[in-house]
Order: sequence, then structure tokens, then C-alpha cells
Amino acid sequence: MASGPTATFLVERYWPDIDIDRLREALPRLDAAAEAMSQAGSPVEHLGSILMPDDQVVFSLITAADPSTVRELNERAGLPADRIAMAITLGGMTPVDQTGGPTR
Repeated sequence: MASGPTATFLVERYWPDIDIDRLREALPRLDAAAEAMSQAGSPVEHLGSILMPDDQVVFSLITAADPSTVRELNERAGLPADRIAMAITLGGMTPVDQTGGPTR
């Protein structure tokens, strides 16, 4: 597997009628595509996603070398990607369990 500098990107998805069940069904495709791309030499990782159901928006944090890799990841997973922007994360992020609650 090739390695190189990576950056963090925020993917904004306007997703009409999205709910937690549909998102839970879709995210394994994103993770599987990331694994396949990484194994093929394009390191990419889905760090996590945030659902905002009232706004019909999902935000995902992805690490990759460049935005084109992030776009390819979303295309392979069959997920919308309306905007991809470099992001800088500060502080810790609390992991969540499958119900959406904190794991700690």
C-alpha cells in the first residue's frame, strides 16, 4: 500500500429524506470503498459522519491525499458529495456507539 501525506476533508451531503437507518445502511459502503482504495494504493479513511436530519444533511470527515481521492471514494460508495473542503480538526472527538450515544 502506498503512503503519503494526508489531509482531512469535510464532505457535505445534501441528502433528501435521509434518516439514521438509511445512513447506517450507506456508511458500510463508504468504509468498504475506503478499504479497497487503500489496499490498491490510494490511502483514504472515513473518520466519521454527522447526521442533521432536520436539515437533510450529512457531514463526513475523510482523510486522503487530495480532494479527487475523496470524490472517487464517494462515487465508488454511491453516496452524494455536494461539497468537499479541506478541514482542520481541533480537540478530541468522542466516539459514539451504534445508538448514537457516547461510548464512554
